[in-house]
Amino acid sequence: MKRFFGICVAVFFIVLLGVTGGCGSGNTDDASGAGQEIQPGSTGEELLVYSGAGLRKPMEEIAGMFQEETGILVQFSFGGSAQCVGQILTVDKGDAFLPGDVVELDKLIEKDKIDLQKPVVLHVPVLAVPAGNPAGITGIEDLAEPGIKVVLGDPEANPIGKLADKALQELGLFEKVQANVVARAATVNELFAYLALGQADVAVIWEDNLVGNEKIELIQTSDFDNFIKTIPVVSLKCSTNPEAANRFVEFVSSEKAMGVWEKCGFKPAPEAE
Repeated sequence: MKRFFGICVAVFFIVLLGVTGGCGSGNTDDASGAGQEIQPGSTGEELLVYSGAGLRKPMEEIAGMFQEETGILVQFSFGGSAQCVGQILTVDKGDAFLPGDVVELDKLIEKDKIDLQKPVVLHVPVLAVPAGNPAGITGIEDLAEPGIKVVLGDPEANPIGKLADKALQELGLFEKVQANVVARAATVNELFAYLALGQADVAVIWEDNLVGNEKIELIQTSDFDNFIKTIPVVSLKCSTNPEAANRFVEFVSSEKAMGVWEKCGFKPAPEAE
């Protein structure tokens, strides 16, 4: 049965990505996108950028703007933040990186892999439910109620999973909620699919995942006010073109790029305002 659901989820992703555009629900994409390209510019320069795949929509649009302004081609490797960090440390290649949370940089900082770092936007965690909120969820304490089907991120794979566990632990709800967890998702896309397909009553996801989506609703709550994260952009010391890599970092955190971020549901990080 689990295998069958996995196949259904995969098909759902394909359909979802085929019919969504702009910065709508498609920006929940967490599937690996290594080799994705913006059409080549005129300078012949290229950058390899690792990115949390939930940032795919804004990043592809911003990369297009960057290429138009500089003539520098941007190639992406999209995936979970932990996956991207593992790639960087394994192959020691690449020019820049955008994780879903600044704490995902810890291993790169420990290994002295970062050159320039800038805060960009906030990642705001929220409770999300299927349209119509059939389980009547009103706040995080409801996740501990008997019979509620909860889906959470895998804390070993993505920042939202780590954050959800930490929030539940600090609120003294972890054990009770864990008993209601029907799945731990490796990607934000999987969390999205469980809700959209009605396989779960509630999930903890990022607020920007809800932009343009009609199948999932946000539950207004202050439960996560102390757990808002910052998305950074960094250039990597292994870059073969550090000047262009640093230029990309500055562009991604610039006022010009911020219009794209905000259109996609993100709020500027305080230092980036």
